[in-house]
Amino acid sequence: MTKLLIKLLFACWLLPFWTSMVHAANELVFGIYPLLSPSQTVERFAPLKEHLDKALGVPVALRSAPDFAKFIDRTHTGEYDIIFTAPHMGRLAEKRDGYRPIAKTGDVTVVALARKDGPVQALADLKGRSLAVGSRLSMSYQIANHALGRFGLAIERDVVFVDPASFSNVIEAVIRGEADAGATINQLWEATTPEQRENLREIHRAEPTPGFLILAHSRLAPETLSKLKLALLDFKNTDAGKTYFRKTQQVDFRPLDAATMKRIDPYTAVFDKH
Repeated sequence: MTKLLIKLLFACWLLPFWTSMVHAANELVFGIYPLLSPSQTVERFAPLKEHLDKALGVPVALRSAPDFAKFIDRTHTGEYDIIFTAPHMGRLAEKRDGYRPIAKTGDVTVVALARKDGPVQALADLKGRSLAVGSRLSMSYQIANHALGRFGLAIERDVVFVDPASFSNVIEAVIRGEADAGATINQLWEATTPEQRENLREIHRAEPTPGFLILAHSRLAPETLSKLKLALLDFKNTDAGKTYFRKTQQVDFRPLDAATMKRIDPYTAVFDKH
C-alpha cells in the first residue's frame, strides 16, 4: 500500500472521527478514548479495527471525541458499541451506562518527567511550578496529584496545571519549556525517541494500575460479545497483533474479571463532579 493511499484512508477515517454521529445499522462503532491525536489514534488502532472487521463479520468504525468529558458523555448516551478506555472510565461505563467488561491490556504506570537541564529533580520541587497532564479527568492526573500530596502539594493549588490538549503532547510540552514537568504513562515515555530521552529525566514512577479496558454495550447480541472476546484474546497470535503490541507496549489483551473492576472504584470519585 502506497504512502499516498494510506494518507487518503486516514483522511477518510478522520473526517467523522471526533463527530457525534448516528451510525449505520450494519456497522459497529468502536469508541477510542482521546489519549492521542486523531492521526496517531487511527494509525495505532487501524490493525485492531481490521482484525475485528473480519472476526465480527461487520464493518467496525473508529470514533472518538474531542476531549475526555465528551467521550464520557457519548459513552453515557450509548453512541459507542465498543469502547477502548481508561480504567476509571470503563468502571463508570459498566456501573452507569450498561457496558459489559470484555478484556484489558497489561498494567500501566504513570511517570513524571522533567528536563535534565531544569531545576526540577523531584516532585517536591514542583511547588510554584507547572505540570503538564493530559486531562483533569484522567487517571494520570489523579495519580500524579496523589503523589504530590505526599509532599503537601496539590495540582491547581500549589502546582500550575498545564493542559497540553492530548497525552501525546505532554512530553513535547516539557521539552519545549511549556511546563516544568509532565505526567504520562510509561508506554508513551518508553516510546520516545533517543533525542527526546536525552533531554529528560524521570522524577517519579507510580505503582502500576490496571491497564486500558475494552467494554461492549449490553445491547450487542450474546453471539457478538462472544466473538468479540475471542477475537481480542486471539489478536496477540496474529502478525498484526504482534506488531500492535510491540508498538503500543500494551502486552496483550486478557480476560477482565469483577475483582479488577472493583479495584478501580477509588478512581471514579472524580466523576461525582462531572
